[in-house]
Amino acid sequence: MASPDPRLKILFCFCYAILVATAKSWEAVLWALVSSLFFAFLFRAWSFKLLKRLLLADFFLFFVVLTLPFTTPGESLARFGPLSLSREGLLLAAFIFCKSNAILLTTYVFLAQNNAFELAHALHHLRLPSGLVQLLFFTLRYLELLQREFRRLLEAAKLRGFVPRTALRSYRGWAYLFASLFLRSYDRSKRVYEAMLLRGYRGYFPVWHHFSWARSDLFWLLGGGIYLVSMAILAYR
Repeated sequence: MASPDPRLKILFCFCYAILVATAKSWEAVLWALVSSLFFAFLFRAWSFKLLKRLLLADFFLFFVVLTLPFTTPGESLARFGPLSLSREGLLLAAFIFCKSNAILLTTYVFLAQNNAFELAHALHHLRLPSGLVQLLFFTLRYLELLQREFRRLLEAAKLRGFVPRTALRSYRGWAYLFASLFLRSYDRSKRVYEAMLLRGYRGYFPVWHHFSWARSDLFWLLGGGIYLVSMAILAYR
């Protein structure tokens, strides 16, 4: 099945995220979760890489929702010293957890199919500020490059006897490693900027090939509109 226009996908994900984030009923959240799994299988995006990224995001989300059962007033289910585990807090934590995963999964499934340049091009057509679009583009474009450089520096440090642990000597090693990464990133940014100037960069990216509206996009527009309306009905009824 043909992939929809990137502009259409960004608008759909934006509206979807707002509806799910502001939903007040469990029916809407469960419907969002089921549909996000359907989108993953529809676009054949379900993979170990997707699961790994979701688990990484859930790791940080877990510490956010962990405090809710103990800080939300309501019916007490158990006590752990001065802390009381409330039923309302557990439901609220589960509610937020399901919302976040539905938004993360759907956004990844729709936008991971396009590269950073296509997403920046689509955001430019949607009239977002040029500075914000370029900042997002460079972040997406060079984040993986920085990760590779960091792993290379860490491997080189380990070959020279560096042991990552909770000790003063290790903290000093980490400081040297991050300082080296910062300096290398700064030098690379100057080289990249000079190369961009040589290619005609004047504060914006000249684009020669623009998106074109296909017939299949009409199907995606109608289907996405119907889905968002049904989501809005479930979310605010």
